[in-house]
Amino acid sequence: MFVSPMLLHKIDKPFDDDEWLSELKLDGIRFLYSTMNRFNFYTRHENEVTERFPELMNAQMPKGTILDGELIISDGDGKPDFEQLMSRFQVIYGEYP
Repeated sequence: MFVSPMLLHKIDKPFDDDEWLSELKLDGIRFLYSTMNRFNFYTRHENEVTERFPELMNAQMPKGTILDGELIISDGDGKPDFEQLMSRFQVIYGEYP
C-alpha cells in the first residue's frame, strides 16, 4: 500500500521555532517502508523497490506501519555515499526510481 510521502518545501528564510526539531538534508532518496499488506519499500514516485534492499526485510515492524524518511548508504567514514545508493537502483542516464 503506497501513501504519498511528505516532501520538502522551499522557504525564503531559515526555519527557527523552539517547538520543532529539524535536521540536515542528507543526500539520499525519499523512501517509504510499509507493512500494510506485507513488507514493501517504495520511492516517492510510487516505484516499488523491495527486492533491491533485502537486508531491510528483517526489521521487526508491526503490521500496519508506514515509515517515511530519507534512505542513505554510508561510506566507511559514515558519510552519505549517493553513488553507492544509486548503484543499488542500477541507474541509467542519471535517472532513478
